[in-house]
Amino acid sequence: MSDFLLEVRTEEIPANALPSARRQLREALNRALVEEGFEGADVHTFSTNRRLVALVSGLPGRQPDRTEVLTGPPARVAFDADGAPTKAAEGFARKAGVPVEQLERVETPKGEYLSATIRLEGRPTAEILAGRIPGIIGALHFPKMMRWGLGTHVFVRPVHGVVAMFDGDVVPMELLDIRSGSRTVGHRVHAPEAFELTHPSAYASELEERRVFIDPAQRRRRLEKLAAELASQVRCHVHPDEALVAEHVELVEFPGLIRGQIDPAHLELPREVVITTLRHHQKCLILEREDGELAPYFLAVVDRADDPEGLIRQGNEWVIGARLSDAAFFFKEDRTHRLEDLVPQLERLEFHRKLGSLAAKAERAGLLARWLVEAAGMTITAGEVERVARLVKADLVTHMVGEFPELQGIMGGHYLRLDGEPEEVWTAARDHYLPQGFEGEIPASDLGRLVGAADRMDSVASLFAVGEVPTGSKDPFGLRRAAQGLVRIVAGAGWTVDLAAFVRRACELAVETAGGDLDVVSSQVMTFVTDRVRRYLVDLAGMAPDTADAVMHAAWSSLPALEARARALEAVRGEPEFRALALAFKRVRNITEGQPDAGVDPALFAEPAERELYEAALAFQGELEMSLAAHRVDEAFAGMGKLAGILDQFFIDVLVMAEDERVRANRIGLLKMLGRDFLTLADLSRLQVEGGES
Repeated sequence: MSDFLLEVRTEEIPANALPSARRQLREALNRALVEEGFEGADVHTFSTNRRLVALVSGLPGRQPDRTEVLTGPPARVAFDADGAPTKAAEGFARKAGVPVEQLERVETPKGEYLSATIRLEGRPTAEILAGRIPGIIGALHFPKMMRWGLGTHVFVRPVHGVVAMFDGDVVPMELLDIRSGSRTVGHRVHAPEAFELTHPSAYASELEERRVFIDPAQRRRRLEKLAAELASQVRCHVHPDEALVAEHVELVEFPGLIRGQIDPAHLELPREVVITTLRHHQKCLILEREDGELAPYFLAVVDRADDPEGLIRQGNEWVIGARLSDAAFFFKEDRTHRLEDLVPQLERLEFHRKLGSLAAKAERAGLLARWLVEAAGMTITAGEVERVARLVKADLVTHMVGEFPELQGIMGGHYLRLDGEPEEVWTAARDHYLPQGFEGEIPASDLGRLVGAADRMDSVASLFAVGEVPTGSKDPFGLRRAAQGLVRIVAGAGWTVDLAAFVRRACELAVETAGGDLDVVSSQVMTFVTDRVRRYLVDLAGMAPDTADAVMHAAWSSLPALEARARALEAVRGEPEFRALALAFKRVRNITEGQPDAGVDPALFAEPAERELYEAALAFQGELEMSLAAHRVDEAFAGMGKLAGILDQFFIDVLVMAEDERVRANRIGLLKMLGRDFLTLADLSRLQVEGGES
């Protein structure tokens, strides 16, 4: 068995593109090898910021010989009435490379056809790789692509070298006008000279000698070890930041870290300002004391072993110090007035050219928050919630948020706290952008949840009203995340509000501002929000997709009740009697669909099974009302399950579609009555039940 090495050396590749590139390359190589008959080959892919690498082991020197069965023309066309081969048979034989006498007849679903079994001799593995690799590399997808030279080639970055080796021999091929060879280079600082590779199996060690770690896991281990050592030297620990560490891993070939210092006076700024400057703008790890307080140090990643003259450290310290000095100036300027005094300036910030200013948006959000207060029966006054809906947006006109947009909401919370506003008000400003989608905590206070839900609902409704509807993967205004956050807040808060009515009210306000057809906009937004509700049940609450469909088809707009019904159905749907009930209810829906409802007259019952089902249905109605009044949906579903045997017996003993029109209508009415009660809880016909088709 032999090894194959592929290295594509490029200019610096963006960190966020590399994990996907490794996965795509591994999957594409695996597919190609299986298609060529190389079962069991071991494919590994690696990368640094300057090279994509694939190492394949367990490859034979030649492709295995194999046979292939070719299907030709129908037998009735291949031979004439005397049984002599026609031109169709002769042409197929020539194509297959066999004499006509060796053609076989095979039965297929379409009739009798000619076939030929041919033997394909395996080709050299290196030859196959040379033919497949260019197509695999050319098919890799990256978030952004580049053209270079004459613009004829497209790849993530310009390519400077290609290594393709099968054992010790070069596999000749051409990638993006670069001929393959066996020469590569080491680290651009520590070992930039070109050198000859000896064998694919020695590739990793030969590069490591030249300060290049091709394995991201190896780079991560080194970074984590260095970070812990540098932090412990100043009696600190690294603030956990998995996402930034993962980015650091992709930024370097030989990972290094340097520790820099911050002026302790800058730590008097709000914690989030310091963290944003270090993390988001300079991609530095943050150090903390044992008590969790920020320490006046940072760790910056470098693509080299050291910083012998301290120039990299000095540069980072200078940039970070300058940004924090700017932040201190902005903070001081913002504190020269109360945040509430800035609310009128929201008039000069445009939310959308067809929807007016942020002040208008804040006013709509205030009205929606007021609607929620009344619908949920809260004691918060309408004036208070409308004032807070304006206040939480006021930090958008501050100097600090203008420089650090990531701090919107957070700075509003700090400024309102320093202005002496009640805790529920300043935490509302701080938290109302939470959560980002389904994940994360919801705002801690009622005010935060109210303005957070109202703000998201207005964004979705108003932008739909002006035609900014998400399509495919395009969602420039983040409306999917906004709707997910809305659903998460309403469900997490446990509000027993009618979400459909909330959507309708938001669309009314949006249409008043932007114009449009209220019914069309409402229908679009309702569908959009219900899709997010279903995803919440499946992705976050852990319900089966058909359970979510069953309960949502009954009623969806009260989220606490919806989730309770989904959990109750999930708990009982596997029981044998409930499976039988679900199958029977499919028959109920099929029979009654589109039929008029003439009601039920017990005097028209002709079979004992009719009366038994009627009496059981009446008893279930009473139990259902009491269970729902006591919020015991599990008892309601248990009562539903008791009807399984009775309904089965009804279908055995009773012909629903009787010849007598009055009897037929009465039986349909009985099934409709039962169906209405069931649909209070769930549409069981939506459940995927094993054996349901039969």
